[in-house]
Order: sequence, then structure tokens, then C-alpha cells
Amino acid sequence: MLKRIQLEIREERYQELKELMEEADLATQKDLINDALTLFEWAVGERKAGRMIGSIDLATQGYKELLMNSLERAASKRMRRPRVTPPHVVEQPA
Repeated sequence: MLKRIQLEIREERYQELKELMEEADLATQKDLINDALTLFEWAVGERKAGRMIGSIDLATQGYKELLMNSLERAASKRMRRPRVTPPHVVEQPA
């Protein structure tokens, strides 16, 4: 059974979505939502397993950790850790 989702977002945010769709060569908003959901499901599973979410700069071996309240809440279901405020990226020098 299919479900319909409707939401309201600011024009600026909508333009960001359209730009992301173009960058990722996504044809529809449905494709964008499906890809975003897949990534978020993976991130929640990783945090629940006690892993951090981030990216590594292969040239310098430095990394950036992604911190989001929703991911920290998921992690806390497995292990009690402090929550962060707004989503942000923490850069770690090489």
C-alpha cells in the first residue's frame, strides 16, 4: 500500500533540495526521499552499534564527525551518551 506524504518547507530549503537533486542526478523528489531515508537508516544503525558517522579526508587522514540529535538519541538506546544540540559537523585535524 502506498502512502502520500505532504510537507511545507521554506522556499530557500526547497531550492536546496532541488540543487541536491540536480547534483545527484535524481529525477524525482521520491528518489531524493528514498535515498535520504536509506542513508538515515544506515546512520541510525551505525550509531546504535556504537560507531561514529563521519568522513575521512584521504589526503590528510583528518576526519569530520557528524553530530545530530536524532542520531545521538538512537545511540542512547544502546548506550547512554550525552546529547548534542543542533546538527553540526565537528572537524578533527589530521
